[in-house]
Amino acid sequence: MFLIACFILLLCSHIYCTAHSPDDKYGQELLLCRKCGADVADSHYIFTKQSPGARKTEKQNLFGRHNITVQTLVNPFGIKFDIITTEKAKCQNIGPNQGADSWFPGYTWRICTCPHCGHHLGWTFESNSSIENTEDEINSFHGLILSNILGENFTDSLIMMPKMYRM
Repeated sequence: MFLIACFILLLCSHIYCTAHSPDDKYGQELLLCRKCGADVADSHYIFTKQSPGARKTEKQNLFGRHNITVQTLVNPFGIKFDIITTEKAKCQNIGPNQGADSWFPGYTWRICTCPHCGHHLGWTFESNSSIENTEDEINSFHGLILSNILGENFTDSLIMMPKMYRM
């Protein structure tokens, strides 16, 4: 009986996963806090905001998307961060806006932490221009540290059925 229940659950999850088209506008893949697993962003909102200070820029296939721009940025203390940029994220911003040492000219920054556990996720960048932004410029965005987030599909792959129950 237990094997039948496991098979039904496995079948239902397969049907659910295949019913969601990768072309859906939202919900491509949730980005999770690596420390607590809380959802902090949706891969739909990943976009490219190029930093002139990037030491390295490369395209990667991540979070159910192709050609995501990953930038390697270095802070004044020499610490390297690989980041992606998103239009929206669930961030608890810490402290006042800082203008010094911004990787994105014309933007101030604040530390972005997970609203659930407080883990450092990256930074929130806000335009310091009060003038209406052009098409290329947006009011705010987030730079998320790649090593501090996980894709939900990756975490789902970590949960495996015990060998004795596999068919």
